[in-house]
Amino acid sequence: NLMIYYPVEKFLSRWTDTIITINHEDYERAKSKFHAKRVEYIPGVGIDLDKFSFSLFTKEECGDVRKELGIPEDAIWLLSVGELNVNKNHETVIRALEGMREKEPETFANLYYTVAGEGDRRDELQSLIETLGLSAQVKLLGYRNDVSLLCESADIFVMPSFREGLPVSLMEAMASGLPCVASRIRGNTDLLDEKGGMLFDPHSVDECWKAIGQVIHSNIEEAGCHNRNKIKHFGKAVVEKAMAET
Repeated sequence: NLMIYYPVEKFLSRWTDTIITINHEDYERAKSKFHAKRVEYIPGVGIDLDKFSFSLFTKEECGDVRKELGIPEDAIWLLSVGELNVNKNHETVIRALEGMREKEPETFANLYYTVAGEGDRRDELQSLIETLGLSAQVKLLGYRNDVSLLCESADIFVMPSFREGLPVSLMEAMASGLPCVASRIRGNTDLLDEKGGMLFDPHSVDECWKAIGQVIHSNIEEAGCHNRNKIKHFGKAVVEKAMAET
């Protein structure tokens, strides 16, 4: 895709008045390599901080969704949200949990991982979960219309994608006060820093489980608070103001 689209975009930029980018890597590339009259950075598409925020749901509501999914109240709940396809890379997290079971069995014993989303890899991922003997603690939830409730009820968000622009699901998790473990790719690096979680190589199963372990053993509440404050700069009001001024 890069070999096809990049040269086309670069060529057509000669007749472009303004290029709008949503992450800093694309902004720097467009500024230095493309030929548009103007290149602007906008912090994403803007997230609804009224829909994804801390303390939108009661403790009872959060407890009920845990019961529905069979997640004990004292367990550490890892959550991912995204289509079940190759790019979203859920397989790396599943294999990382197998590695954690071997290297950190006490941590793994109290860990649950759920993925909200549908896609063409569902059967393949379900088969992998069963083959690795993880069915009791790893669950594919399918399509959900209560993602904001899931985010507030979970303990840690995991975003393992190979490619993103500026991932809305990661922003929503941060707004919900979750510490995050995310792949070290463009977009994710704009959003997440070491105060709010950990970044890892999406091709490395070992880096993934180590990053998860580090966040579990860190101050989860403090990291979540940091993310809630940081993500305010990516809210709808901020983005709409930036667009109006562009």
